[in-house]
Amino acid sequence: MRRLLVLIALIVLLLIGGGLTMQLLSNNGSLQFPVTTQTIEPNASPTTMVPWKAEQFFLLIGFLLFNLVGIAVTLAVIFWFVDRGLRRSKAEAASKNALAAESARAVESA
Repeated sequence: MRRLLVLIALIVLLLIGGGLTMQLLSNNGSLQFPVTTQTIEPNASPTTMVPWKAEQFFLLIGFLLFNLVGIAVTLAVIFWFVDRGLRRSKAEAASKNALAAESARAVESA
């Protein structure tokens, strides 16, 4: 039943999207929704892309990607050092256990 409801919801969503696309195509690229135009100045409009806005957007995306890569590298180095420390401590513990077992066998045989 749940799958049927999800399927019906997806079909309705696709129908709505198709209807909006047809409306957009039939009206020469403008939707007929009641939208209040706040300004006709392109620099003040949040929907109009002017060259300086595109440049700022490009710089923002570059800055974010650069920082995300830096964070990923930092975390990778931290995890590598932690894993290295864990492996060393496990190896030391194993060697101490082996040494203790040898000494116990030596005491038992003597």
